[in-house]
This record gives sequence, C-alpha cells and structure tokens, in this order.
Amino acid sequence: MKKQTVTLRGSTLGDAFGICWFLRDVDGVRTVGHGGSANGQFAELLLVPERNFAVVSLSNAGPDGTSFNQAVVRWVLQTYFGVTEQESESLPYDEAKARDVVGNYENDFMTFTIGTDGTGLRLDVRIKPEIRAAAKTEPPPDLPPADIGLLPGDGAEYIITSGSLKGQRGFFTRDERGAVVGVDMAGRLFKRVQKPSA
Repeated sequence: MKKQTVTLRGSTLGDAFGICWFLRDVDGVRTVGHGGSANGQFAELLLVPERNFAVVSLSNAGPDGTSFNQAVVRWVLQTYFGVTEQESESLPYDEAKARDVVGNYENDFMTFTIGTDGTGLRLDVRIKPEIRAAAKTEPPPDLPPADIGLLPGDGAEYIITSGSLKGQRGFFTRDERGAVVGVDMAGRLFKRVQKPSA
C-alpha cells in the first residue's frame, strides 16, 4: 500500500486516503473502498487487502441502487468475515446546534438544503434545474427529503436517518471562526450559500 500523501476527511465509506480511496475498520477488519453513481448507475467497491478479497456491487435501479449496493457489502462482510458494522446513533434534537447547520449549500451540479421544523433536521438534495435542462439524457429523479441527525462529538458529523440513503454519514466544514461553510455528502463538497444581507 502506498504512503498517504494528503490528509482528507472521509465520509460513510471511511477516512479518505490519497485520491478516491476510503479506508475504514469494520469490527477490526481493515477495508479500502469507493462508491459512486452516475445517471441511474450505482457502484460500490470494497477491498479487504489482508484477506486478498474484493467485492463489487453494481445496480442500475434507482432510487435505491446505493442502499442495495451497501446492503450487499454488509452481507458480504457478515457472511465471509463474520463482522457487522455498528450503526451510529444520532443525538437528540438540539435547537442551537440545528441553527448552526440549517441553510442552503451547493456545488456545480446540485443543491443541498438543511431545514428544521423545530423538532428535527431535514435534508433535501436536488440536481440543479440548469443541469437537468442541459442533460442529453434525463437525469434520475431527485431523492425524497430525508431526516438527518447530528452525531456525538463536536457537531462536525451527521447521519441520514431515513430514506434510501439511511446510514449515510457526512461532515460539516468550518472556517477559522467556527462557522459552518460547507457540508460533505459521499465525498462531494457543497459550499454554503451566503444569505443576502437585509
């Protein structure tokens, strides 16, 4: 295995290593993996180097392709190695912490909105209309909004708690003053959209 050349934050797949690989330990078993999707195609690759083992799961069924692939990987880890990934429990709703992360985020292709009804946090991720309009083939439909919760610690990480991405973890990026300026989902960074001053 090559030496780590940069330090990157990971996501549900684990800690990022170099470019595009995510390292994680599942119940004491070291894994290397990557997942992704493109217009209705979903892929998940997991390697277990110390056991000379790899599994790839491919799906072209949306919107549940990602959750299907992750279920296959979990089944493989349990069946072949006897290990089970423990699910993370989110913290109870905290209004002050919610205010810290509620807002609009975006990257070149998608918008990422976190809202609250005063009892919980809700996530809505959508492909931008201009991207849909410019696509040569119809992009997949947007996923329905999902519930999210903050994870224990410094409030830097979250977990999706409902919907087809249930169990997906991500993190918030903060500036030098501690303000949330971005959010990660599955290795994709969304920058916070500044609200216009009144």
